Amino acid sequence: IVASMVLLTANVLASNYVGNMNSKKFHYVDCAAAQKIKPANRIEFNSRDEAPGSGYVPCKICQP
Repeated sequence: IVASMVLLTANVLASNYVGNMNSKKFHYVDCAAAQKIKPANRIEFNSRDEAPGSGYVPCKICQP
């Protein structure tokens, strides 16, 4: 039970969306375009609503 609680906690804390500070686009973390974002330009969002609220637009590839 403890191991499953740790795994569940890790999943909750992990970001579901990432943004590119240069392009102002956000992606699902597993999007091919997201994988190309340089670490210095990468920002993480915990919810989909957080990204547009910060001025980011959805990626046209993964359509988050």
